[in-house]
Amino acid sequence: MERNIKRNLKRMLLVLLLLFLLFLNRNVLVYRPLLDVIDVKNTTGIIINEKENSRGSHLTNMFSYYYEFEVNGKKYKNPSYDEKYQIGQIVNVEYCKKYPFMNRIRNSN
Repeated sequence: MERNIKRNLKRMLLVLLLLFLLFLNRNVLVYRPLLDVIDVKNTTGIIINEKENSRGSHLTNMFSYYYEFEVNGKKYKNPSYDEKYQIGQIVNVEYCKKYPFMNRIRNSN
C-alpha cells in the first residue's frame, strides 16, 4: 500500500511539473496556436525597448524585443520571439477579439 502511495505521489508531482511548464510557456504552446481557429482582429503594434532573453542567453546574449499594441485604450505586450525586429519598427498584430492578451505578430507573407 505504501508503494502505491509513493507511485501515485510521483505521478502527481510529474503532472504538476508538466502543468507548471505549460503555464510558463502558455503564450507559445496554447494562445498562439488558438489564434488559428478563433475569431481574430488585426491591428498595428510597435517594437519596444524591452527584451526577452532566449534560452542560453547568458552564454550567447541572444534576445528578442517585445511588441506593444492597444485595444480599447488598454495596452498589451508580448515577446516577438524573433531577433529580426528592431526598436520602433511597426508590426502587424493579430489578436483574439474577446481576449486581446492572446496575440501574435502576423507574418506579412
